[in-house]
Amino acid sequence: MKIILLLISLNTLALKSPFPSSIGGIKLPNSHFLDDSEKIIRGMAPNKYINDLLKLGVTDVLIFKNQVRSEVDKEIELLEQNGIENIYQIPFLWHDYPSYEETCAQTIEALKIIREIKQSSSRVLFYHCTVGEDRTGYLSAIWKLISSTESLEDVFQTQMCEKGYARGNPHKPEFVVKEVRNDLTPLFLAMTELVFQGKIRENYLSTRVCKNLNIDFEASTPKCKKQKLD
Repeated sequence: MKIILLLISLNTLALKSPFPSSIGGIKLPNSHFLDDSEKIIRGMAPNKYINDLLKLGVTDVLIFKNQVRSEVDKEIELLEQNGIENIYQIPFLWHDYPSYEETCAQTIEALKIIREIKQSSSRVLFYHCTVGEDRTGYLSAIWKLISSTESLEDVFQTQMCEKGYARGNPHKPEFVVKEVRNDLTPLFLAMTELVFQGKIRENYLSTRVCKNLNIDFEASTPKCKKQKLD
């Protein structure tokens, strides 16, 4: 019954983020540069906005989500038709993880891709989940923690809450918010602890740190407040 309700509720959503792009001339919802280099871009699934990726000179795309109803295959085909050949897919779930060790390892692999593109001379990366809010926000915040001096509180607000993470999107169904808080937020806190311990760094990304990952299943903070939308 839980799965049926989940599918019904998600199908009633437009699966389109209500947050606009912060990049001039780009209509792809919830798309933003991750830093001043303008080489790393986050957003929602591009779908009909593929031309926006071409405007931005995107050479690489990371699909940070699991496949549902063959939409990943369709996106890959569309990207290739438009000349984007460097495509990566990491089947990261937003809840009900088979194991936290696996999701930790998937996160490390995604961080490696971001690092590789950032260190390149001419490549531009666009990465996304479905609406660019929960999984994309999670990955963005961890990258900012290992690549900048921003605090946990700052990245949680700017990279996650303000871009729709959990309750940050006022239109998100409460059961989805609950699932994110119960599964993804504890994973995020565990990953940030590895960052603070120096086990995850921009110049050191190893899946070995994922062994026996300490997850606090009772973690209830931090939480996002509903964002006001125009």
